[in-house]
Amino acid sequence: MAPSTRRNSVLAKKIATLQLRLAPLVPLPSGPPHPAFPKTLMAFHLLTEDELDSIAHYYHQSTPSIWSNHYPSNMNWDKEFLAKPPPPPPSPTSPQSGGVEKSRRHSRRLSQQEQAWIEDLMKTVEDLQNPIVQSQPEGSAAASNQYAGLTDKERIRIKRRKVGKFIGLVGMETPVEEIAGRIQASLDRAVERSREELRRNEEVMLRRRKAA
Repeated sequence: MAPSTRRNSVLAKKIATLQLRLAPLVPLPSGPPHPAFPKTLMAFHLLTEDELDSIAHYYHQSTPSIWSNHYPSNMNWDKEFLAKPPPPPPSPTSPQSGGVEKSRRHSRRLSQQEQAWIEDLMKTVEDLQNPIVQSQPEGSAAASNQYAGLTDKERIRIKRRKVGKFIGLVGMETPVEEIAGRIQASLDRAVERSREELRRNEEVMLRRRKAA
């Protein structure tokens, strides 16, 4: 079998896997599945971060309630750890940029590009099963905890893995390194809040002494 034929065969199997249908999950105590609940494995891997956040909220995982622990699985959603950074200020765009983007959206992609897109998607699928390891400059504050400052891609990967495990997909277990990193990040935040509280108390005491 020629290499190209073998490659196409592997790609066809991966595409078939992505077309597997997923059983919907209803919220407690009752109600329809989330509007963005993925119907196929492909749809699951195409969920946006906003949709992942919305699903976590809809099934009482990011917003605790009496129903949070009554599902077959739990996301252990850490809102501080998984919070999105504030959006950057809008940058001025030229009037012609919209037309360029519109023409790109309506342009027909080549089959080679489509295949590259599928392969990149499959790489993302495989990455979900690997722990996230960030490269931090030596001596930096975040070097001791590689999960202290997640990139957008890393944060979305964690959210996708949590949602995947929640809805019953296999291979979505949380890596030990990620658990340890999340705990360390939580401790770091607690220490920082304590330091800030101590600093404010010291300022209050200093003002009182000056006023006395």
